[in-house]
This record gives sequence, C-alpha cells and structure tokens, in this order.
Amino acid sequence: MDDDDNRYDDEEDEEGERLPAKVEDLAQASVPTSLKGLRACMRCGIIKTLDQFLEYGCENCPFLDMAGNHERCNMCTTAFF
Repeated sequence: MDDDDNRYDDEEDEEGERLPAKVEDLAQASVPTSLKGLRACMRCGIIKTLDQFLEYGCENCPFLDMAGNHERCNMCTTAFF
C-alpha cells in the first residue's frame, strides 16, 4: 500500500490544489441548532430551523431567496418530512 492510499480526499496535495469553491461553500452550511421547529426545504430536503432559513436561506437553493423573507420560508419549507 503506498502513501496515496492513506491520504484523505479533502486534504490538499503536494501542488496545493484546493477544493472547488462550491464544495467549500457547502462545507460552511449551517446545521440545525435545535430539534424543535425543524423544517425541510421542499426542493432539496435540507433540514434547518426556521430561524436558520430566515437568516441564511437554503445553501442548496439560493434562487428561492428565502433569506430575510418569512413568507418565502413558509412557502418553500415544510415541517412534515
């Protein structure tokens, strides 16, 4: 077994290659902070609290423009998942 087999996929290699920007963005996605009041995006299924959808929107579906829009958050998310 050579050294390359032991390396993790998310590590930089010797040439300093980095992860694609989209992957780095998704790695910064918020995770639910509470088990109460969880909602799921009806398009992609990501689960967060309503407050997180209001603050950050959906990282997978930015075109839904949920951040800061309570009505859009209610229209685009569901508590039944």
